[in-house]
Amino acid sequence: MIAMIGGVVMKIENDLVVKASKGDRDAFSDLYYSCYKDLYKFAVYTLGDAEDAADAVSDTFVEIWKGISKLRDPDSFSSWAFRILSTRCKREIGNIIKKRNIYNIDDLIETPSSDAGNIEEDIAESASLASALSKLDGEERMIVVLSVLHGYTNKEIAEMIGKPQGTVSSKLHRTYAKLREMLGGENNG
Repeated sequence: MIAMIGGVVMKIENDLVVKASKGDRDAFSDLYYSCYKDLYKFAVYTLGDAEDAADAVSDTFVEIWKGISKLRDPDSFSSWAFRILSTRCKREIGNIIKKRNIYNIDDLIETPSSDAGNIEEDIAESASLASALSKLDGEERMIVVLSVLHGYTNKEIAEMIGKPQGTVSSKLHRTYAKLREMLGGENNG
């Protein structure tokens, strides 16, 4: 099976899913290696931290191992795996907020490689954006990150988080408006 997720082709062989669902550890290992990178990218963009993302993906694969025998349609493996990971990421966002109540801005900001005159301005804009993102609830942040940073469509995001496409679309629109307001108007962001 080849699943197109956010412009990324996730190649999953149906026979691996079937064999893994019957308890074949080697097939599960191959399945893990065939989709780890795509799931990890999703988690990094959602959580903004490499270690948290790796933990979320590991926990996701534990849940996949426990539940794969109940998966009826091997073609639905990709969306099922992303739904599990999405739930894990939501939980982790909640835990991060409880632990720190803010994001480590250094984890969210990449220093641009533009000319030296604009670096301070770029960092200030990135810090403002990171601050605004930290004020969004977990689901809003996840939807924006998946849409803007990873390029997923509203339909793909809806499948991943288990919400109707219309809900994702309207939440994304409202969240953009909220971000524009936090960042000082239409011209920023």
